[in-house]
Amino acid sequence: MSKPSVDGYCGEFDKQVAQAGVAAVFVRTIEGAWRLESDLSRQAWEQMGAEALEEDARLVHALLRDKATGYVSWWLLSHPALLNDHPRFVARLFDTEEGARKALDALGEPPLATESWLAE
Repeated sequence: MSKPSVDGYCGEFDKQVAQAGVAAVFVRTIEGAWRLESDLSRQAWEQMGAEALEEDARLVHALLRDKATGYVSWWLLSHPALLNDHPRFVARLFDTEEGARKALDALGEPPLATESWLAE
């Protein structure tokens, strides 16, 4: 398994995609590095469309609650609207890694949340 090699990303490619502002979804590796998830990125882009993603492009940390299980995972998005109206997840967005980490840690192990977690 690879270790974080470029400023917290799996490699230069992942870092460049994140900084370029293209519609992209990143997931954490077991080592804690952000890795581009191409299938999720493609799906999110196709759902939103290029025009919807032209404004307000910026990196945001997203805690995503699975609607079926309540399990919360941490993703990095290149645009805050990428997962709007997702059929499987409800997203809670954070401008900082610290904010996302604090909210995730507050959920405990495993990170589970109720349907009302957005209001918390």
